[in-house]
Amino acid sequence: MARSLSVVLVLLAAFAAVANAATGAFNYEKSGIDWMGPCATGEKQSPVNIVMDRAVQGGKPELFALEYGASKTATVANKGSTIQVIPAADETHVLHLASGDYKLLQMHVHAYSEHAINGLFAPMEAHFVHVHTADPNKLAVVGVMLRVHRHDSDSAWLRQWLPQAPVETNATATVSVTPTFWSDMIDASSGFWAYPGSLTTPECSEIVSWHVLRKAQPLSVEQAIQFMNIMAVTNQDRTDNRMPQPLNGRTVRFYYPAAATK
Repeated sequence: MARSLSVVLVLLAAFAAVANAATGAFNYEKSGIDWMGPCATGEKQSPVNIVMDRAVQGGKPELFALEYGASKTATVANKGSTIQVIPAADETHVLHLASGDYKLLQMHVHAYSEHAINGLFAPMEAHFVHVHTADPNKLAVVGVMLRVHRHDSDSAWLRQWLPQAPVETNATATVSVTPTFWSDMIDASSGFWAYPGSLTTPECSEIVSWHVLRKAQPLSVEQAIQFMNIMAVTNQDRTDNRMPQPLNGRTVRFYYPAAATK
């Protein structure tokens, strides 16, 4: 019974905005500096500022391989503090890491980005949340920066779900997506930064293996504004990002990906 309860609690926490501003559980008015509990006392909190020159080169390539199935539909859910996109129940998308295999649970977006690179924030950051297939107390989150390019090219990926994102808290919508919807955003070919950390929303559980991709994806100004306007209506804050936390002696490592051998 205790293990079953633990599994349920961890999976709920992994849906990163399960508590939301509409219930008063937490909000982003102060970018998270007023959150209590492990968010305030934890030693391995996320996000962090990634200083490229200080990241330790990981040496040999690190296993980072996607085994994502084809997609047809996804659910877009307004959680009050953010927007989640959830795979269809009959789909399986697996991330292979050196620490094991992780199943995709959901993706959500933060604006501005939560991680900073050399002290600079991107307009948006997508988090792909995975749970270990053998241990629900282990999560792996892939962070993808979205940046406005010079030609203001929009994101075809965002175009598939953002216009249909509900404004009302707890509302959902089903959208049609391309077969490669989930893998289109995750390009680790340019390398990634990895470090041990936490969820970036309360309870800020320190159970996350973070992988922040070096390669950013395109975003238009209009799309960034569209997302922020939804947040403004939902929780009165146009942004939903926690400020970077101290490393407290942790090492950020940079790797190039190795292909799966299975």
